[in-house]
Amino acid sequence: MPTKIPLKFNQYFALFRSKTDIFWICAVFAGIVLGFPNQFFDAPFLVILWPAGCAVLGTRATSFREALGAGWLASFLGAAVVLYWLYMPVHNVGNLPFPLAFACALFIAFVITSQSGLFSLFAWTLKDLSPWRRAFSLGIVWYFLEYLYAAFVGFPWLSPAGGLAIWPLLLQTCDLIGAYATDGLWVCAALLIFFAFPVCRDKHSKCLWPSLCVGLLICLTIPAYGLYRLCGDSPASGESVDALFVEGNVDQNTKWDPIFQRDTLNHYMALSLSGLAAARGKGVNNPLIIWPETAMPFFYQSRPEMVSIIRNFTREVDCPLLFGAPGLEKIAGEDEPVVFNRAFLLGPSGKLFGHYDKEHLVPFGEYLPSWLNFGFLEALLQGVGVYHEGSQVAPLHYGPLALGMLICYEGIFPWLAQARVSDGANLLVDISNDGWFGTSPASRQHLYLTVPRCIEQGRWLMRATNTGISAVIDKRGRIVMSGPQFRAGTLLAKARLENSFSPFHKLAPWEPACALFLLMLIAWPVALPKK
Repeated sequence: MPTKIPLKFNQYFALFRSKTDIFWICAVFAGIVLGFPNQFFDAPFLVILWPAGCAVLGTRATSFREALGAGWLASFLGAAVVLYWLYMPVHNVGNLPFPLAFACALFIAFVITSQSGLFSLFAWTLKDLSPWRRAFSLGIVWYFLEYLYAAFVGFPWLSPAGGLAIWPLLLQTCDLIGAYATDGLWVCAALLIFFAFPVCRDKHSKCLWPSLCVGLLICLTIPAYGLYRLCGDSPASGESVDALFVEGNVDQNTKWDPIFQRDTLNHYMALSLSGLAAARGKGVNNPLIIWPETAMPFFYQSRPEMVSIIRNFTREVDCPLLFGAPGLEKIAGEDEPVVFNRAFLLGPSGKLFGHYDKEHLVPFGEYLPSWLNFGFLEALLQGVGVYHEGSQVAPLHYGPLALGMLICYEGIFPWLAQARVSDGANLLVDISNDGWFGTSPASRQHLYLTVPRCIEQGRWLMRATNTGISAVIDKRGRIVMSGPQFRAGTLLAKARLENSFSPFHKLAPWEPACALFLLMLIAWPVALPKK
């Protein structure tokens, strides 16, 4: 019998009935805090304790309220630690007082961890299923919750794949079933193991060696497949591209001041010239120069004197240039010109080859919901007004390059990379500005959240940032080159161009329907009337 702890708690959060419950609450906390990139100690494999612990808490709960509260509260405690940095842009740029800024960070953590509460609730609902049926059902439920929260909440920062990406060996099944389904498979394996022990369940005390063996088999099969894919992946013999990343390390609090705009442009050109001189010393003559998201803090179309300087620069160095800057455009149905978060591609002659407009905007950072149109939040819009969702999303073409563009956190949404590849992209490019997050682990978290896109789509990805971490990731999710943080400079890199489609790319449109059918097939007995 578990040791009783004499604590009174309401029916929604009656979590402390026993030491076993406290153990699983601590397991969920440790899974989130240590499983994701942090400032203490990285233990990626522990991230699976998060969903597995929520499932165990839900299974052991005595009511649906307790199940919901258990997973939600336990996950919120960990998320508050991992996502503490969310207060930084609100406080440092939006000038919101620290207590209110920190409250905003806690609110976001509270909202996104409702996913865990729902998962625990599903575990409570399905607890009458046999352990193996419950484990497989909950693995699929986790897949759907990740997918739906990414689509409708819009901030899928806590995805287990983002923790496991530090060890690409554990994520190679993404090329078959995608990151969310891979997370679900790991959840299923963990639960098959945990549900084999009586302490993790409320019923089914029979010997469950088959469940334990199947769980262990899945845990061995995933890295075995990963080893096969990593060891069997020989360097492509096709075309490649040389790129020069330029990290300006420009202060976010001054870059939008008109006084410093010309200085910012001169800064990026000087860094580029220095990097090109070093590149040509290594035999690389005409690399693609990449400046990060909103590197140029002015409206490109409305500053002809700045445009002339940039075009003359590309002609001088005889290199194509990809850079971020706000775009201003008059569109039908709008009285005033609208603003886009835009990426421009110029050829060596200074000719504009095309542009990409950011499609998935950051709420509160790039646009304000009408019901939250407060003055202090306007500062978060980087001084350029409210952004408009982009419609120019086709790949940017230059010679053999078909650049599938992603800006900032667009790299963490699977369907955006899927769309770029469907449109013909042979290389993914993510330009970002992580200067908002200071020395927190947010930049590392952001980097690793983009890794699964490479495996899913079978594409290399070039990531260019203002303050770091700039990196090149190969199609198997390995970071083959990365630069430092908070240091102005350049990074010379090479990436392969890929044209074949991964199995997941072909399966992705059908995967939700297949998962739903499989869930109904496995979990159907729970809906049948009991005799």
